[in-house]
Amino acid sequence: MWLVYLLALVIGGGLLFVQAISGGHDSVAGGHDAGIQHHGAGPGLVSIRSTVYGLFAFGFVGAALDLLAITGHGAAFALALASGVAATLAAGFTLARLGSVEASGAASLEQARGRRGRVLIECGRERPGKIRVELGGQQVDVKAITDGPTISAGAEVVVVEVRDDVARVAPAAG
Repeated sequence: MWLVYLLALVIGGGLLFVQAISGGHDSVAGGHDAGIQHHGAGPGLVSIRSTVYGLFAFGFVGAALDLLAITGHGAAFALALASGVAATLAAGFTLARLGSVEASGAASLEQARGRRGRVLIECGRERPGKIRVELGGQQVDVKAITDGPTISAGAEVVVVEVRDDVARVAPAAG
């Protein structure tokens, strides 16, 4: 049985090492501001990544208990299995929580609809400008157009709609 634990330890540890050194390579695409990210839901409770943590925990605990003869073979297997399941669920819960929009603080441009902003660069029907709105607790600059007459810099506007990362705005009332 020690070979199963060792195999799980090496595979799980190797995959964790690869995940650690590869890191995340986020890029900004399509004219997005660097502070804006589009998030779906985080990974599920049991994902491949959380299963790798469970595999490593199973191998680590099983190898330690079995190879060092701390417990019997049956008890070592039961404890290794329990720790693998616990590690999988703990990692899955943590990753799902960290991947949620509420935890990351990331905001979608779609959330700008109905918000007030200030014009930074005058915008018109044919000439896009730029506005600043607050999203996710941060000030975000967004490309903007208007259907009406040109709106000058400094004016307060309301975001009517966001399409293709461009806000359609109207002058704010009062």
